[in-house]
Amino acid sequence: MLWQKKNYILQKQDKTSGFTLIELLVAMATFSIIIAAVMEIFLAGLGGAQRVFGRQNIQESGRFILESISKEIRMSKVNTPDGGPYTTLSITNSKGQTLDYFFDDTAKRLERGGEYLSSGKVETTGSFYVQRVGEGQARVTVVLGLKNILKD
Repeated sequence: MLWQKKNYILQKQDKTSGFTLIELLVAMATFSIIIAAVMEIFLAGLGGAQRVFGRQNIQESGRFILESISKEIRMSKVNTPDGGPYTTLSITNSKGQTLDYFFDDTAKRLERGGEYLSSGKVETTGSFYVQRVGEGQARVTVVLGLKNILKD
């Protein structure tokens, strides 16, 4: 009887120790699926953040360009004739300097007096329209197209 009790205890311990191969495979497959889903969510969030930063960069560049041009045009004499669309706008500023704003289609940037006004991270395209009403200051319309060079 004692032998049977010992044998029963030994058999019971053998059955409960460790995992079977099937249990390990199921656990590994479940873990792999969970990790893949978490990584997909993480990468989607990272891509969304990059798109937001790119759009913010475009907005800041556009605001800077338009504020710079509008300030200078308000205080200047426009030399470009009426009409448009023009890729170049010639002005004489308050210091008496003649400057040209030029949309460079090759470099996709805006130049002011030979220097780039727009950032190298944003493609800048556009045109100018000039309209004079009477003897007053000419009205200048700036059409500005901006595109993020970094991938969205």
